Amino acid sequence: MINVKPTYQELLEKANEQEIQIKKVITEKNAITNFEFFVNESPDLVCIADFDCYFKVVNPAFARVLGYSKEELLSKPFIDFVHPEDLEKTKAEVQFLTYNNPSVDFENRYITKSGGVVYLQWKANLNVSNNLIYAIARDITETRKTQKKLLSSERSLNEAQKIAKIGSWDFNLMTQELNWSNELYKIFEIQNKPNNPNLYAEYLSRFTPEDAELLNVNVANTIANNIPYEMEHQIVLDNEKTKWVFCTGVPIVDDTNTVIALKGVVQDITQKKQIDETIKAKEKAEAANKAKSDFLANMSHEIRTPLNGIVGFTDLLLKMNFDKDQLEYLNMVNESANTLMDIINNILDFSKIEAGKLELDFEEIDLHELSHQIINLFKYEANYKKIDLIINIDTKVPQYIIGDSIRLKQIVLNLLSNAMKFTFFGHVRLNVNLVEEKDGFSKIKFSVKDTGIGIKTKNQKKIFQSFVQADSTTTRKYGGTGLGLAISNQLLGLKNSELKLKSTFGEGSDFFFTIEFEKVNEKMEELPFIPEIKVKNKRDTSERHSDLKILIAEDNKINMLLAKTLIKNLFDKCTIIEATNGYEAVQKVLTTIPDIVLMDIQMPILNGYDASREIRKLKEFRHIPIIALTAGVLSGEKERCLEHGMTDYISKPINRVELEETVFKWLNE
Repeated sequence: MINVKPTYQELLEKANEQEIQIKKVITEKNAITNFEFFVNESPDLVCIADFDCYFKVVNPAFARVLGYSKEELLSKPFIDFVHPEDLEKTKAEVQFLTYNNPSVDFENRYITKSGGVVYLQWKANLNVSNNLIYAIARDITETRKTQKKLLSSERSLNEAQKIAKIGSWDFNLMTQELNWSNELYKIFEIQNKPNNPNLYAEYLSRFTPEDAELLNVNVANTIANNIPYEMEHQIVLDNEKTKWVFCTGVPIVDDTNTVIALKGVVQDITQKKQIDETIKAKEKAEAANKAKSDFLANMSHEIRTPLNGIVGFTDLLLKMNFDKDQLEYLNMVNESANTLMDIINNILDFSKIEAGKLELDFEEIDLHELSHQIINLFKYEANYKKIDLIINIDTKVPQYIIGDSIRLKQIVLNLLSNAMKFTFFGHVRLNVNLVEEKDGFSKIKFSVKDTGIGIKTKNQKKIFQSFVQADSTTTRKYGGTGLGLAISNQLLGLKNSELKLKSTFGEGSDFFFTIEFEKVNEKMEELPFIPEIKVKNKRDTSERHSDLKILIAEDNKINMLLAKTLIKNLFDKCTIIEATNGYEAVQKVLTTIPDIVLMDIQMPILNGYDASREIRKLKEFRHIPIIALTAGVLSGEKERCLEHGMTDYISKPINRVELEETVFKWLNE
């Protein structure tokens, strides 16, 4: 065997090759070292795992993020650390890794050692040579938290916009991109289509031409002059449906103060507009109602003031000696005045009911006696017209009940009055029947039937309306205010009842109603009799009060004369002090110290309220009785008089008996 020595050149080449290999090994070693350094220092979680779900290798980030030691992570299947809700998804992703699908990208949650939750975004690859999974995960917990907060804020904003009915928008002038919030689509009832190029055109189609032109002017002005704009206008939706909206737009500028975008909000103010309109209507109605009440109060006072003189003086004249014709004329004047008073009372009753200020006053009623009293009032008219007036009370109807006798009498009187007015032959019948009896209560039906002119079917509903009669000729032919049935029906409404009608034109009518009353089995014990203080002997009375001083404050000459006459009839030797206004009344009280004061309310310079208040300011005059004489009879009038320091109250027209009793009552006290 021949041993050939390598040449120098060959040795040199071999040495170079070895040096290259050494450098390569060193480079690879450095690369491995650098890679290990990168893996160990990486903030991301790097691992190698097998298909049995065990980690083979984990970098320090695993321990830092999950809180477990390296040994703890390698000792158990990695699915033990996965959030229970993400287990199935994680297993499915692992099984999805195959030769044909060597890469997966997914997100899941891990439970930390302290019990917290971290969100991990995974990128995993299958190494087919060794069937191991090489994976890296990024901790996206803070990102997800931020996203949740943003989502929550967006939801809150959407909810707030929904509640407030406010939609928002923004428009980029550079890109011409227009963005709307969900609520804005709902307000304008436009379908929410992604990247809708016709959105602005659809938006403008909801405007009236005038408002669309105004919007374009406002937008142009905002862009040109960097000035916000506001608009309130109507929009017209499908099917001619309308809404009211309030729009606001503001400019967004860049560093050079150039407008580059617009932002704004639109609020649906339809409901607010409706509420405002309702409030305005309510305020208008209240103002009208107050004006009506003021008018009624004033009208009542103005009419009652002259009526006071008519009724008062005719009452006095009727007690004097006149021939038959004169007496008849006086009776007519007196009856006319009292009829006018009834009309006024009807109007005032109607006003009280409408204002909800009329309340029922319950007491024991002898129903049999009350019914006969009502019938007796119409006997003269029935005899004169030669018609039969009949009353029929069912034997089962209880005699004593609890109710408001005045209002019950008023209703039945209205019905009988109408029946008598429109009946010229035949009969008028009042029927009182028991309908039902239960638990101490009796349901009683009142019916007024007549054989009069009847009511046409078309008019049977409107006669229950205020100030309305069957037809215009009725008012002229038969008179009346058209309030009787309306008031009766409203009074019945206070007892959950109503007036009903059966009528045939030309044959007659039947008005009826049913009310439930509390029944009284036996008549209640009457209160002990207290004799009323009356003037039995005028001469004795006058002598006992010969030094009596009575101040009468009244600005109306007729009413002053009437009051003086009535007082002189009681005390012919008393001293009467006259005052024609409230200021004069106060001065004369201070100088004359009267025993009693009769005080009118509406007077010049100082009214009766203020005059009484001035008198009560001085202790030495607080004992003097001040009796209000007022033509105002609206609800609260008496209470108002008492609040201003008056002692008692007499309404006009002055009733002689009431005046007598009131004056003697306070003189004796």
